Amino acid sequence: MQMKLSKEGLNLIKKWEGFRAMAYKCIPSETYYTIGYGHYGADVYRGMVITEDQAEALLLKDCDKFVAHVNSYQGIYNFNQNEFDALVSFAYNVGNIRQLTQRGTRPKNDIPVFMPQYCKAGGVTLKGLVNRRNDEVALFKKPVGDNSKNLKDNNAIALEVIQGKWGNGNARKQRLTEAGYNYRTIQNIVNTMLKV
Repeated sequence: MQMKLSKEGLNLIKKWEGFRAMAYKCIPSETYYTIGYGHYGADVYRGMVITEDQAEALLLKDCDKFVAHVNSYQGIYNFNQNEFDALVSFAYNVGNIRQLTQRGTRPKNDIPVFMPQYCKAGGVTLKGLVNRRNDEVALFKKPVGDNSKNLKDNNAIALEVIQGKWGNGNARKQRLTEAGYNYRTIQNIVNTMLKV
């Protein structure tokens, strides 16, 4: 069965890639620029600026090859949605899951044990990669249907809404709903906070 990246998986990648509206070079000697959520290539040029929605569209397109790559192991492992999402995030960052799975010979239960080994760049352990691997391992091991660990307190989300972190209007409603929050509940808390 071919799987698709879920919203939770997409949000994990977005969290760790971070959004950059303006094109930049991580290393001055790089051939191309990077923009959005880690999109890199000849289509990105100096001075280019994009919106978060455009960045998400690029990210989804970029994820297609990693979704296909992880799906190529589905017949061996029969991944559930959380395992699949964690591995797409891993592949997006590392490039593939061939070595991680020992080309499909490593037992599925051992895969998250080896994920934390991939947290170095240039031989140096990076805290950001350690944290990303920890999030990917947690998602890989999380039972499907259990979203309680990822949801923040409604009051914290309401504060983020007031700060503008969730967008406006229908976009806000859609983002909150897709992230697993009850839009009306959050909006009622926001309204109460603004009245004080």
